[in-house]
Amino acid sequence: VKALLAYSVHEHQLGHTRHVDVWLAPEQIALQDDGRGMGLDRPGYVENLLGTLIGQSSEVQLHGIGLSLVAAVTPLLVVQSTRGGIGWRQSFEFGVAIEPPTRLGPSQNAGTLITLAGLPPLSQAGVSNLAAQSKVWQAASPGLAIVFHEHHRPTVAGRVA
Repeated sequence: VKALLAYSVHEHQLGHTRHVDVWLAPEQIALQDDGRGMGLDRPGYVENLLGTLIGQSSEVQLHGIGLSLVAAVTPLLVVQSTRGGIGWRQSFEFGVAIEPPTRLGPSQNAGTLITLAGLPPLSQAGVSNLAAQSKVWQAASPGLAIVFHEHHRPTVAGRVA
């Protein structure tokens, strides 16, 4: 979760993100930012990132290694992103795409929503560690708000193997 949150913090440092919501629910975690969105419209974007790790891709895209690692160990990871006014969605089971990037259509809101499902519950120590790291990032990043929600359960349409 820290690796995914770090992307939003980095987007803030680049001037694209001001707000991040993190939902921590049993068996499901979601992060949503108001940044510029991911490039899901680029064919093979997330798969090429994973291929970089296992040596099956000649493209080196180190900026996405954290997402690839998270996707590889997550029963279901869904990325919804709006970039350039167009929404996109793609789902993965343990790092393998279960659908190609799907164009959702025009949207006025930019940003990315990443949902991880089928996970064991995050321990209280894990939640505390994540909250502490978030405070460090917020202190170093004026104007960035990271808000945690524990009672809202994000919903994901998809399947878990």
